[in-house]
Amino acid sequence: MLRRYRTHLFLALVAFACAQGWNRWNIQAMRHDPMTAQQVSAGGSVMAVDDASYLQVVDALLGDRPDLVNTALPARPDLRAPGYRLWYLLPRLFFPPTTSVRLLILFQCMLYALAVALLWETLRVHDIAPLIRWTLCLLFAVMPTFHGFLFHTLTEGVTPALSLAVLCGSLIAYTTRSTKWLVFAAVIWALLVFTRPALVWVGAAVIPTAWLLWRSFPRVAFMVVLVLAPTAIWWVRNSIMSGEPVGLHPVYRADEPGINRPVHGAFWELAKSWGARGDQFHGVIEPAFRAAMVCDTSSAYAEQFIQLAPSGSLTTQQEAELRDAFHRWQRFNCTELAPALIGADRTLKHTSPTEQEIERALERITSEWRGSHLLHHHAFVPLHVLRDLVAHSNLNLILFQRTLRGKPLMELLRWCSAILHISMMIAVLLAALLRVPSPLRWCAWGACAYIGYLAYVQRGVEERYTLPVLVIAVVCAAFVLQRFVRPNFAAKT
Repeated sequence: MLRRYRTHLFLALVAFACAQGWNRWNIQAMRHDPMTAQQVSAGGSVMAVDDASYLQVVDALLGDRPDLVNTALPARPDLRAPGYRLWYLLPRLFFPPTTSVRLLILFQCMLYALAVALLWETLRVHDIAPLIRWTLCLLFAVMPTFHGFLFHTLTEGVTPALSLAVLCGSLIAYTTRSTKWLVFAAVIWALLVFTRPALVWVGAAVIPTAWLLWRSFPRVAFMVVLVLAPTAIWWVRNSIMSGEPVGLHPVYRADEPGINRPVHGAFWELAKSWGARGDQFHGVIEPAFRAAMVCDTSSAYAEQFIQLAPSGSLTTQQEAELRDAFHRWQRFNCTELAPALIGADRTLKHTSPTEQEIERALERITSEWRGSHLLHHHAFVPLHVLRDLVAHSNLNLILFQRTLRGKPLMELLRWCSAILHISMMIAVLLAALLRVPSPLRWCAWGACAYIGYLAYVQRGVEERYTLPVLVIAVVCAAFVLQRFVRPNFAAKT
């Protein structure tokens, strides 16, 4: 038995060692850098703004954060799908927060290692050429291109491995006609959606496998309903709490006590039309918000926002209207929102008349600007975002961005990683177009649609958003390469 799985064990150990090695080296580098030392938590994880929304709920639930309970707002929709909290809750049932964070990032590395072993099994079952198997599995295990968020306490610590498990389970079930592997894929799909609903498309791999095994539309539909039920229950609860249907990721809410109120969304919609990056937008709007909360309503912030627009693209009237809308938003934060935060409700429960007027002004400017710059809004910006999503090295660790940057070996690694990343993304498109097993082709089409959504609708360039696509791309690359190594391979699929 052990002999059968010795290669799996070897690859898992290599993956675990490399994931730990790269990330612990990164933590050491961050601790020795005054600019990043404060981003390392006591548990040894890399802290991010979103951490609190995942971890604090569990700490409050277990009674370790009475400050959160005592200052809690009235019942409101939950910003985050609760799946990731289960990973933190498991160690927190037995250990304090610091130890639990250490165990959480250890679990994430172990999950990643198991995903590498599962990838090997999948490629072996499908008789992928040994050279292709070894090359891709070793690259997946060793290259830091894939390890960037394993020491973060964010959903991206687990969703890439879960996404790969859904696809691999579906592919093995498709070839072996195994109901057990299909159930495995469906259960992991349910956990993945419960963790990050935006990745529901990964389950496209499960549907053709289920159809092949059952040939029954009611059974397949019932399976999909069961998979989505936990997330649907959470969504219904959110909608009941808000008194109306809400999105699966309700970022902008009328009762938000901070910056993320609907007006903020209106500013972002306009900035997205221009092609402003998220970091550029937040670099202007967040300091302006903090200043306005203490009644600093300087016009300099409005000028910084206007400078995000392409040079000469705003008319004189539009610039004047933007300055006025921006100033009214600053005054709203100073005279209405800030006082409300220290009141009995600790927020404004509804969108105020002032906010509604600002929103209408911003929506009008956005509509006019998009109508006058159709090609820029509908083509140039999405293509620019798509390029940024695909053409980069994916080496997001501070170790690579600051400590080692500019060193010859580092630049060689950066170029190799960039070539690998671009090649993997191309493999996804090819897998969608070529004749490969149906679960892989359906999943590849889902990945292409997801990338298209990120480029055209969300227009957010963050490496963590595309990481699940990248790990799925490794499987796509294996089957695409196999087509060239064995031209008759398609006959088996």
